Amino acid sequence: MVMTGLVFTTAGDWALASDGIQWMLMRRRGDAWRPISSVRSTRDVLARCMREKGVEAADARYLLFGLPDTFGQFNALHAASRGATA
Repeated sequence: MVMTGLVFTTAGDWALASDGIQWMLMRRRGDAWRPISSVRSTRDVLARCMREKGVEAADARYLLFGLPDTFGQFNALHAASRGATA
């Protein structure tokens, strides 16, 4: 399965994306990003998933930088930037 959601930050072979429903931790496989984990709750849970999947600490800090505490907050901010309602 190839992910078509919004990839919004990358670090090495890791990326964060969103499909509007959840954050997705992605890993590069060849020339495509593949979903590894999905998180709809909090940034802390996303960080734990990153550790469990083997994301290096420096990459995880970079990927998480600037994210709000919850996916709901992230989604509301992204929707507002598109001129839509969350």
